[in-house]
Amino acid sequence: MKGARGFVLVNALVLVAALAAVAVFMLGRAETARFRAGAALEAAQLKLNLDAFEALAREVLEQDAGTGLPADHPGEAWARAVPPVALERGQVTGRIADLQGRFNLNRLANPEDVFARESFDRLALRLGMSRQRVDDIVEFLSPGGPRIANDYARAQPPLRPVGGAALMREQLRQIPGLSERDYARLAPHVAMLPGRTTINVNTVSGEVLASLFPNANAAAMEALVQSARRQPFQAVDGFITELLRVMPEEDVAALPEGLLGVGSTWFEVEITAELDGRVAMRRAVIRRLPLPQPALVAYRLDEWN
Repeated sequence: MKGARGFVLVNALVLVAALAAVAVFMLGRAETARFRAGAALEAAQLKLNLDAFEALAREVLEQDAGTGLPADHPGEAWARAVPPVALERGQVTGRIADLQGRFNLNRLANPEDVFARESFDRLALRLGMSRQRVDDIVEFLSPGGPRIANDYARAQPPLRPVGGAALMREQLRQIPGLSERDYARLAPHVAMLPGRTTINVNTVSGEVLASLFPNANAAAMEALVQSARRQPFQAVDGFITELLRVMPEEDVAALPEGLLGVGSTWFEVEITAELDGRVAMRRAVIRRLPLPQPALVAYRLDEWN
């Protein structure tokens, strides 16, 4: 009898241990599910915050278009820094930048555009990039892509070179040998836009402006840029007049017709949203159309930390 009671006790202990294990497992699953649900809610809230700032950026650009003024410049509402907006358990901030103040790399997709190639050479070399990296970028954007694509095939996963105009500058990261340092140097000065897009003389950087001329004086170009910041040009003719004061007439005459402008259509909005220590970032390219058409998002790229 004593042995039987011991056997029953052992079985009871085994059963209790099994039930405890099941309970721990179920509690673990419930906790995991709760954690996942919380993470999903946080991600959804972060995305809503990004969406809200993007919608605000579009509205600001549409309001600017409604003024009817031809020029876009850093003194306008769209260009003003937005201080962090405090939200429950976090904040959101962002900025709008004019992409037409940058060098349009998609001009390199036209092999007949010698002026674009020479200008890019000057810009990249001024930024400290090697001749090899410059050639790699040009080949990457040339029709048909790089002549030697073995490095792309060996990538994990294998890549297919762009071969022609690109959609976003992040695609440059596919180029073998292009370091993050090179990319960081280049990114603030370039954009991927339709080939015939003009350069806005009111928002252009000194580096990009200097790249347009083989004999440019960097200090003079920067002084002209700063002058445009203080007193924006309302027409290209006024800018050309000032340009002729510091550049030879033949260099100015060599500019392709229609390359320069005072207004912009393409803008970039960079947004950062924070919630309980999580960070989400978005870069969206917005095309502002004439009213009454709305400003359109050409593409957006989100990153999560």
